Amino acid sequence: MSIQPRTPETVSARSRTDHRPDYILVGIDTEDAHHVYQTTDETVHVIHDTDRTCRYNLATHNQRIYDWIEYVKAERGFTTQHLFSSLSSAFPNGDDQ
Repeated sequence: MSIQPRTPETVSARSRTDHRPDYILVGIDTEDAHHVYQTTDETVHVIHDTDRTCRYNLATHNQRIYDWIEYVKAERGFTTQHLFSSLSSAFPNGDDQ
């Protein structure tokens, strides 16, 4: 197995094959904290008042971004949400309004 060092050539090759951006805004919770998903290392950063208050490594805890979304929905809730745990939760139905 070959391991390539991180060079501009390997980074640009990765960016051509990975369609996800490096950072995705998950949403803003009810305490006005922004939850940002870093796709390159599977971490979530919680930012409040321009300070990072939490960095959670999903891979270390054997979790996915969808687990984080459900956790925030249960603990704080979102006032604005940009990334959803499922397609059906992205579309509000009559019961939720």
